[in-house]
Amino acid sequence: MPSIFFRTDGNEEIATGHIMRCLSIARACSALRAKVYFLVADQTSESVLRERLLYADEFPIQCLHTDYRQPEAELPILLSQFSSRQAWLFVDSYFVTPGYLSALQHVCRVAYLDDMLAFPYPADCIVNYDIHPSAQPACYQDIPLKLLGAGYTPLRQQFQDVPFQVRHKTRDILISTGGTDHYNIACHLLRQILSTGNMPKELRYHIVTSRLNTHYQELTRLAAAYSSIRIHENVKDMAALMSKCDLAFSAGGTTLYELCAVGVPSLSFATADNQLTAAKSFADHDIIPYAGDARLSIEHVIQEIMRFIQENSNAYEKRQKSSQKMRAFIDGKGAARIAAALIHHYFP
Repeated sequence: MPSIFFRTDGNEEIATGHIMRCLSIARACSALRAKVYFLVADQTSESVLRERLLYADEFPIQCLHTDYRQPEAELPILLSQFSSRQAWLFVDSYFVTPGYLSALQHVCRVAYLDDMLAFPYPADCIVNYDIHPSAQPACYQDIPLKLLGAGYTPLRQQFQDVPFQVRHKTRDILISTGGTDHYNIACHLLRQILSTGNMPKELRYHIVTSRLNTHYQELTRLAAAYSSIRIHENVKDMAALMSKCDLAFSAGGTTLYELCAVGVPSLSFATADNQLTAAKSFADHDIIPYAGDARLSIEHVIQEIMRFIQENSNAYEKRQKSSQKMRAFIDGKGAARIAAALIHHYFP
């Protein structure tokens, strides 16, 4: 069976999304009996990855001791890892260059997970799960294996066939602002909610975060002061947590696809350029409305979230219709499709 190496990182600056989606694909590859390995730049990324393994030795991890922002400097180390093009290197990083990918193509098959359309990619496989990708982006023309569209969203297996019931009364709200939350959206939102007299008193707010959150201490102090705030770190079964909630607010990214797979009526916002395409596409398809770009106006995003709570808390039929549309769009099997394509395309 083929060997598949995953090259990715996660830290305070780039958050953990790259690692999480690579883990989903890695587990699907392992289920097909491929040999899976991880390569990370530094000890911070290694620590973030190890915290998210299902068990201690789930996958071998090699720390390259390099700077994740300068990928070409790690090429001598990477090139020595491969003896033939029978192995895959699956790269998930916004810092790659054409020279980096091209050099690697000489020693292995290269797959790249893209959502930026930055340049013509020297790769054997491209994965882009934007819900409405261009029919044939110019930068993908010369790539033999193209895995494009929402059907290739690399969700964890737990997001397949998740039981979810739209409840008549809204009680639990999920808030996901990304692993680092540079703009402190969670705290700003919670303070606004708690100071507003017209919010239902029985609502509980579930904050998904990590210690990489740059405002972690402020968030924990809020949770200690108010019993309605509950913090969730390093959640192993995110599908189960989502299925207990009635509404959700999330930064753009893979979390939007996860919420669709479960069917939680949601509102999105953006905190980075790479989140804009997905967030706006979900809104254009009338699946998840978009509250705006927090970098431009946090106040506007918070006002939209407050309005969303007020308009949807008691609107059972509206939430039910939204949930059905979301679940029809994402089936949670994208990681398995990617794994099968990687293995069977070149190893039938």
